[in-house]
Amino acid sequence: MRILAFHLSIFTFLCSLKAKDENSSDPGARTWSHVDGREIKAGIVDATDDKVTLRAPNGKNGVIQLKDLSNEDQLYVKKWLNNNAKPKDFGEPDRVIEITTLKGEMKYNKPVITVYPGKKVKLILRNNDDMHHNLAITKRGKGKDLKVAQEAWKLGAEGFAKDWIPNHPDLLYATRMADPHSSATLYFTAPKKTGKYPYVCTLPGHAQVMRGTMIVSKEMNPLSELTFTSFKGNWTKIPDWNKLEPSGTDHVPSGKFDLSCINETDSFGLVFRGNIEAPKSGSYTFTLNSDDGSRLLIDQKIVVDNDGVHGPIPKSGKIDLKKGLHHIEVQYFEARGGEELYVGWRLPGSKKELALSINKGPSSGNSPSGQLLVAENEARIYRNFIEGAGPRAIGVGYPNGINIAYDANNMRIALIWQGDFIDAKRHWNGRGQGFQPPSGESVIAGSPGVPFATINSPNSPWPNTYFRNENAQLPPLEEGYFFKGYYLIGQYRIPTFKYNFGKLSVIDESVPREETESSQASLIRTLTIKGMSKDNLYFRAAVGESIEIIDGDTFLIDDAATMNLQSAGKPIIRESEKKKELLVPIKFKNNSAVIKQIISWQ
Repeated sequence: MRILAFHLSIFTFLCSLKAKDENSSDPGARTWSHVDGREIKAGIVDATDDKVTLRAPNGKNGVIQLKDLSNEDQLYVKKWLNNNAKPKDFGEPDRVIEITTLKGEMKYNKPVITVYPGKKVKLILRNNDDMHHNLAITKRGKGKDLKVAQEAWKLGAEGFAKDWIPNHPDLLYATRMADPHSSATLYFTAPKKTGKYPYVCTLPGHAQVMRGTMIVSKEMNPLSELTFTSFKGNWTKIPDWNKLEPSGTDHVPSGKFDLSCINETDSFGLVFRGNIEAPKSGSYTFTLNSDDGSRLLIDQKIVVDNDGVHGPIPKSGKIDLKKGLHHIEVQYFEARGGEELYVGWRLPGSKKELALSINKGPSSGNSPSGQLLVAENEARIYRNFIEGAGPRAIGVGYPNGINIAYDANNMRIALIWQGDFIDAKRHWNGRGQGFQPPSGESVIAGSPGVPFATINSPNSPWPNTYFRNENAQLPPLEEGYFFKGYYLIGQYRIPTFKYNFGKLSVIDESVPREETESSQASLIRTLTIKGMSKDNLYFRAAVGESIEIIDGDTFLIDDAATMNLQSAGKPIIRESEKKKELLVPIKFKNNSAVIKQIISWQ
């Protein structure tokens, strides 16, 4: 009798917490019935085989034995358990993400989520709608979410029984179908390949609008719930937005501060609002660089004020934050001419500034977006102006999500990065639109200048007289470079570059290697030099602030990448012009020499 009285008191306690407005905001809110006839509207928080935890409208929790609830409620809890059960031996998740459906809008409240590669994820889909919904995550690639959804439509009468989840090669993970005002939980291990993975509701008619993107990244996006409100008008300083009529509002598709979320170039304003997660307590530095005016607020406090009509001007401000979520707001207006917005932050104790905007640097300009090139079955080549690789850059996107930018002026790999390849919108209708940065992440910069040089001794400075100039079309000098193009090899049609250095011919071949359980993602580069043996010839493998030996042939470059060198010549670390350089002396055998570089991300 005491036990029964205790459980009755829990239900009585929950009933006493009813709000005046019983329309609970909890996505799982429903009416629960006790065996004695009493009712309460509450959301389900957790459940086991014999009890359930409910949340009352004011947020208070209470535990009730299943046997004290109606038969209908008990069946509901069993179905909830089936939809939310954690797989055996899954362990504790590294990240928990909640996505809520927006009632009556056929949308997820989070169009972008970010996870670390290879980490365990618990994803909770809370269905706040009056319709059924699910969430299916697909492989990388444009349109793969719609292909999976189209296959789901073919399930027909079997759709509900199969949760509208089809058997399709592009499908990675999917929740069970969540009933109206219920939830479904998905446990999965994130892919090891970085990049953008679409997610979609596969119920018939939902996929065109109910979509999002899971970004697998080694650089976690601290922003969440980011929305924008747009305005039209002419201003010379930031107006009082509360007195203006908005022209539109929505979630920001990219999940970062991004001017391309609307199609405007002059006389417009944007107010971005969302949350930012401070990973630890301390002093944070925020930077705004904008054309024209901008302002950044944290928890309604102005941190950076960069107001007025002006060209790109950077301004910074500091604020002490406690670990956890904080509200962030960025206000921006564009009067006329060029438009630009860069937002960055620096964590406590760090000298490195991290971009919070699609524009990744204060001087790079806001990058247009909308024509992302994807390498699916073979290498994708993009010959154009690439930021960091010069005006004669050749971008190569490999199918496994590793990318390079080759500088054909100086015969060097200028950039290596992971994830998305490049957005071609800037140059879609011409080449004179500036330099396009890589679309991915974890960018590693290659050595500047030319790769080979003859120097009198290991202490001699690296020459800069071999750079291509306006007379590049003339025959090469004795010590000059001459680019001879590239040819495509193998199943994936990977470009292999060719050039001459004086009377020497060089074949420059790069092949990506995917990340495995035992090795990091890497780029394997092989340089084959042929011709008469040449004295005092060196290859400059790396330049950085710091270069350290890990073992005899492997080096750590700027704490960002490792480089394994395989060659007949022993690598040399030296200091030149206040930086470290890694040089390899070229040793010929039968008029041929080979250098292999294996560059891996840390």
